[in-house]
Amino acid sequence: MWEEFDFEADIMLPNPQQEVRHCIDLGFSKIVVHADALGAREALTMLQETREGTFATRVGVALQSTDSPEALTEFEGLFDYVQVMGIERIGSQGQPFDQSSITLIKELREQFPELVIQVDGAVAPNVREFVAAGANRLVVGSAIMSAENPREVYKALYTEANGS
Repeated sequence: MWEEFDFEADIMLPNPQQEVRHCIDLGFSKIVVHADALGAREALTMLQETREGTFATRVGVALQSTDSPEALTEFEGLFDYVQVMGIERIGSQGQPFDQSSITLIKELREQFPELVIQVDGAVAPNVREFVAAGANRLVVGSAIMSAENPREVYKALYTEANGS
């Protein structure tokens, strides 16, 4: 279904540079590397060759909810967007919301007005709060995947995020 959808890989592993090539080969259109991972800079550097061309890959760097915008300094020029984790403990769906993520989103929006800011984790119950803080892309997992009617949940969340 890669012709119908853009797939994103979120590499939450200690050595992401070992997985980057697999994600490229599988045709992911977006790849997120977590800033605090050992080897994050190397993984982001490996992805640079894929950011241009017919089948360009968008490259994201993920920040923990408690990080500061300065965590991006090391990766300047190596990413297309930032993913803020809306939860403190990453790695599984359904984790509780971390209010620190709102502060980080606001700080990022203030410092980088044109930056695409994506949020992953605790999104569905906090859509309005994330959008008001400055997020312009939302990743929803468990709310859609566990729904009886995923399409209806998606439509409702889309409407809530976009105000129409």
